[in-house]
Amino acid sequence: MIMQLTTYNFTAVLSLFPTEQGGRKKSVYDHYRPAFAFNSVNHFSGEVTFPEVKELKPGGTATARVKLLPSKHITQTLKIGDSFTVLEGNKVVGSGVIQQLEKN
Repeated sequence: MIMQLTTYNFTAVLSLFPTEQGGRKKSVYDHYRPAFAFNSVNHFSGEVTFPEVKELKPGGTATARVKLLPSKHITQTLKIGDSFTVLEGNKVVGSGVIQQLEKN
């Protein structure tokens, strides 16, 4: 049996929580590699780039391109409008909403 790995690349509006609300203390830049959760207990690794800004500060919002690493555990079909949380370890540091799915 061949195991199928699912990958996703998408554009999203991503917001980081302010430091005062438990968010990061420092800005993030291209190639930021947090984990993502899509209404599940499973976390998925990925990489974020910011096509319109050089950095995203805590409390800020920007358009982001997200590339999730291939996984056999992504069973949910992601779609435009789906929300997600951004995690560093078990700490939730932000959230986002998918704006556009890209073909793999």
